[in-house]
Amino acid sequence: MKTQRLRIGGISTILAIALTLSMSAPLQADTVKGRIKYISNKANTIQIDIKGKPPAVIRFDKNTTFKNTESIKTLSPPDLIKVDFEPGKAASTISKIVFGLPPGVEIDIKELLAIMQKKQGPYVLGDARPAKKYPKSHIPSSISTPGPDPIKLLAALPKDKNQLLVFYCGGPTCPFTAKAIKLATEAGYTNVKGFQKGIPGWKKAKLPVHTSRGWMAKNLNKHHVVIDIRDPSKASSEHLSSAVTLPTAQLVAMTQDFIKTQKLARLPGVTDLRAPIILYADTHTDKNVILAFKELRKWGYGNVSILEGGLQAWKADGLPTTSGKLAKNINFVKKLAKGAIAPDAFRSIQKTADKVVFLDVRTEAELVTKGALKGALHIPLDTLEDSLAKLPKDKEIIVFCENGIRAEMASGTLRDNGFKSRFLNETTEFDGKGNISF
Repeated sequence: MKTQRLRIGGISTILAIALTLSMSAPLQADTVKGRIKYISNKANTIQIDIKGKPPAVIRFDKNTTFKNTESIKTLSPPDLIKVDFEPGKAASTISKIVFGLPPGVEIDIKELLAIMQKKQGPYVLGDARPAKKYPKSHIPSSISTPGPDPIKLLAALPKDKNQLLVFYCGGPTCPFTAKAIKLATEAGYTNVKGFQKGIPGWKKAKLPVHTSRGWMAKNLNKHHVVIDIRDPSKASSEHLSSAVTLPTAQLVAMTQDFIKTQKLARLPGVTDLRAPIILYADTHTDKNVILAFKELRKWGYGNVSILEGGLQAWKADGLPTTSGKLAKNINFVKKLAKGAIAPDAFRSIQKTADKVVFLDVRTEAELVTKGALKGALHIPLDTLEDSLAKLPKDKEIIVFCENGIRAEMASGTLRDNGFKSRFLNETTEFDGKGNISF
């Protein structure tokens, strides 16, 4: 088995393929399949994770045809897609791979909410994703019924085979809702439904998700933001060890201030909109914790959840609490992705900039309107591979962009081409004087 570097729309990736022709033979049209990790509309690129292979970065343009989806705007992580391309060109076709459900079993969000309000009697809501995904974030009232494990799935179901079962997984491009329905039906269950939009559709509707207490107990660390939304005088008597105090009323007041001053809505110290944020009150049904969830989702934070059962259930499980005044300042440290550089290291390297190359992969328009880092080289992501000769291989290349997405794509491309590179995975701002902050 040999490997060959394929150029997909101007961006490189290493894909392992069996070669029956010599290495000098012309490259032929090919197809790759994987799940979307990132989409950059500014660079017209998609990064997809391919099982058993390195990620691929694909360029699309106005000539790209989309199947099973209207356009790039109707795709999002973690959709499963198939891409047809010719080396050196943008993708010719991007197809969304959808796993259909049997006729008559699919329900929408309104129907699911009616079921959850028990308007149709008792029900079991099964999360058919792999079991490891359930504890971190799941639809309220659901239980884990892992599609990849038929034995565990069937063991979790009720004895009454006429009881209503509803399954969901990772959306239309996830196969496990259909698989769970098939397994339950074959086992004799007579009232089985599927919420095909799954947890991505639930989150897109900005509806609350829950985090399991056991998972939370293992993740009370600087890589997760834990917020106690209760009144500080009450919270100080008993709270989770790493929690900060931020009452719902304060969040609402902050929203009004952001609107008045026309500033970006951000939690102090949390610029990453993908940061994991867990909220809690005495119970998960407390109206204030639900309101706090809605406020943070309006601010743009996409990874917010509510502690299942709240503090009362936490204590009932025998999990530890502490007392004393809660911290007011959030001490969040983003867990570094593979190849990322820590913010402090970035600042430190700036003092010895002659030993590295800072590479800005934003567009020309962004440089004009938002400013630039003094001394940085500028090569937009969509032209990077055609500009590799401009870059030295004897220096490390530190890549940055607006929010880290394009920087990660570019850094991977550079490493694939033999460069030493890391990327800044932060939201950046420029002061117009050549300085960068994040």
